[in-house]
Amino acid sequence: MTKAIIICVDDEPSVLESLRRELSEAFEDQYDLETAQGGEEALELTSELLDEGCEIALVIADYLMPGLKGDVVLEKIHQQSPKTLNIMLTGQAGVDGITHAINHAKLYRYIAKPWESSDLKLTVQEALNSYFQAQQLEEYQHDLEQKVETRTQELSITVETLQKTQAELIRSEKMAALGSLVAGVAHEINTPVGNAILAASVLTGETDSLNESFANGQLKKSLLKSYLETAQNSSDMISNNLHRAADLIQGFKQVAVDQSSHKCRTFKLVEYLHSIQSSLEPQLKKSQHKLTIEGDRDLKLTSFPGALSQVITNFVMNSIYHAYQPGVHGQIRIKVEIISEDKISLIYSDDGCGIPKKNQPKIFDPFFTTARDQGGSGLGLHVVHNVVTQTLQGSIELLSQENQGTTFTLKLPITVTPSSSDHV
Repeated sequence: MTKAIIICVDDEPSVLESLRRELSEAFEDQYDLETAQGGEEALELTSELLDEGCEIALVIADYLMPGLKGDVVLEKIHQQSPKTLNIMLTGQAGVDGITHAINHAKLYRYIAKPWESSDLKLTVQEALNSYFQAQQLEEYQHDLEQKVETRTQELSITVETLQKTQAELIRSEKMAALGSLVAGVAHEINTPVGNAILAASVLTGETDSLNESFANGQLKKSLLKSYLETAQNSSDMISNNLHRAADLIQGFKQVAVDQSSHKCRTFKLVEYLHSIQSSLEPQLKKSQHKLTIEGDRDLKLTSFPGALSQVITNFVMNSIYHAYQPGVHGQIRIKVEIISEDKISLIYSDDGCGIPKKNQPKIFDPFFTTARDQGGSGLGLHVVHNVVTQTLQGSIELLSQENQGTTFTLKLPITVTPSSSDHV
């Protein structure tokens, strides 16, 4: 790797030789040393080195030189290489010259002639340390910006893909939950559809037998009566099961559409909460937890149902995965109350293990999780907090005691004020 360069500028060859000698003893193993006799030569040297792609870490220039003075030289070098640090070395610079160098040349330090060798070396070492610290900081910042940009692009692609399949997750940690949700709903739909297919198959068989008897002239009243009973039972089974499947699909479709569209609309809150419950039923059934919803079924909100769905889904999944020990069957409740003519409260609670008191102040912080080893990202409740306070324009409070459950109280406006910046 090419070494960074230190340039020394002075109009006196003896001074340049002295600088080279002293700096070589301390820095030659780490840096290349270049000299320029006078300002014009320094500018030419700087241009050549920069054209060659060299890194100029530090310039040490005398102030009083024929032609261009040191402060002007440093200013012009700074214009060519803004990251380079500059030291002015002279015994004849006035306040104006130093001030000009500070304001226009990123002057790092001023050293008076004649200098002390130890002071010179220490100042140069500090300047070089400062230079490379600044370079490292810039690299870290650049890497961070790249990571943020990459992450933003990944999230944008994820959201776009999920919108096309009518399912929405705005944070990567919820992708697994979406997959489980879709698989569970598909399983629930398979049962009534399978029953309907079975009934249709039975009806087809009986119809074939009836046709065969009719064709052979063996159709009897008892056979026709038996067929009609079978047809009625089969039709009822087909109708009931297909209606059940349609209800499941409709409930899941409404939740999925709302999550993907992020649109503000008027909806019946309790009825919509039941739709969310239906989409979560497979997970609840698997864990054998019970979810109950209380509230006025006629209460309407004008808000963002997709945002509300995300919040409730996050709460329920957190309870399922974190609030209970294996084999424990929990009680989860959602209660809706009217606070005033323009505000309601939505109280979500479980009777699980609760949240330790020491963790409660950090529960909404980004990246805070006690389940890092299980793949938790710590973004779930941070996202919930942002959605409640920004998109839903409400507030959220936590109340929890160990072994006594957890309660989240949301206070939400009955009518939100949509804006172009609203999003989930």
